[in-house]
Amino acid sequence: MYALFYFDTEDFISPPDHPVHRLPGQLADIMHKHGLPGCFHIHGEKARFMERLGQGDVIESIKEHDVSLHYDRGSIHPTTAEEVSELGWFRGVERVIFRELPGFQALERIFGKCSGITQHGGTFAAQIVYAAGKMGKPFFYSPFRLPGRNVAWYCNNLLISGYQAKYYFDPFYRDTPRFEESLAQVNPYLDECARTHDFTAMFGCHPVNTMMEEFPDAINFREGAIPKPSEWVAPTMVKGVSIPLILENFERLVKTLVSHLKVEWTTVAGIHDLYGSQPVKVRDADLLAGAEAVVKNGGPTHTEVLTAAELLFLLARRVLGKADIYEMPQIMGPTEEGSGSSTASANLNIELIAEEIVERARENGYLPPALSENHENISPELALVLLSCHAIGQRVPSDDRLNLSVEAIPGVTEAIANVRRYSEWVCHGPRYHQYAILKHFRLQCWTLKPAFAEREYDSGIELGRYVNPMFDHA
Repeated sequence: MYALFYFDTEDFISPPDHPVHRLPGQLADIMHKHGLPGCFHIHGEKARFMERLGQGDVIESIKEHDVSLHYDRGSIHPTTAEEVSELGWFRGVERVIFRELPGFQALERIFGKCSGITQHGGTFAAQIVYAAGKMGKPFFYSPFRLPGRNVAWYCNNLLISGYQAKYYFDPFYRDTPRFEESLAQVNPYLDECARTHDFTAMFGCHPVNTMMEEFPDAINFREGAIPKPSEWVAPTMVKGVSIPLILENFERLVKTLVSHLKVEWTTVAGIHDLYGSQPVKVRDADLLAGAEAVVKNGGPTHTEVLTAAELLFLLARRVLGKADIYEMPQIMGPTEEGSGSSTASANLNIELIAEEIVERARENGYLPPALSENHENISPELALVLLSCHAIGQRVPSDDRLNLSVEAIPGVTEAIANVRRYSEWVCHGPRYHQYAILKHFRLQCWTLKPAFAEREYDSGIELGRYVNPMFDHA
């Protein structure tokens, strides 16, 4: 099993000479000493703080490890998620690029690398995942929990799951008895993960939480608060805290991790290298297998190689011209909710339905929210079932066997519940509109499928690190 070890590195509020700012470098040095790669997820604002205040030794220590952007401005309002929640799909994507590109550039300048973007608190949106992919960066912290798979494709980008254990270390490095309670759970957790999953993540800590009484974001940016930088309040250090004890216990954890025989430690960059290839050409047999899965599911589903959106487009493409091999399309879910019908008359023309799906998807690379009145305004979910039944020569299942919603896709119901909980984040303010976040997240679940390392794919599937444009012709 692959695993990564990561740290959310966020404090740009404590005084420059505070020992909390040295801690990330000290943690990095301990890991480097024992050969354990770490992933430091750093705010752009924190990176600029380190650069501005001449913390070159800390920067050099962190450079020995992986670095990802933990959002450019962290919890400073408006957060990226707050802004995106006020915009439609396309403007939201543009806004993410405007907001986060400076952070990518800052980390690449200061650390010489930036492997991805990593979720901070409840700052998540489908537009963020998609825009990050357009900038060549995977997204770390997936709300999906697919059976055995903790890496997935979503919004045509790689989505990497974060920490899922029920124990943690943040305030316990300074409290040895409590630390040992958590340490005792590490090997059983990794053993179970190695038995059931391809990958897991271990959370090292928020360095600031190892020695401070409060999290600085909760002090300054709670519920949308916007204090001026001159009014930011630094957290208070825990009375009597021992940094040598923190480092001693941390080193005990590192030794435990590197000695686990069932884990190969990697990084966000490593996971991107391992899982970043995906099918770019699939066989007709893969479409037929997908069609059978849709009929069995009674609604949209993904397969190991096809998202529901890819399957819908390619089944339509197949009606217009059957082939042995098909190029995978660059296809997204709808950008707006539709009111398409979930029933259809028996005399619908499958070829004309296929033509409309292909034509409308080629217009901009997105599925339509519903077909036109010429095809009874049927929903894309129903269109997928109809095309699947046509492909395998089977009658459309009865209504009581149909589940014509995005929630029919395996993993989506639980993921929506996880995204809904992001609204509980203490920093969200009145500009955060959960309905809009959930709307676009749900619509783009058409783009979900598990991700695999190259060696796990069938040898008959052509892989690549690009997505085909929507320019093929039937």
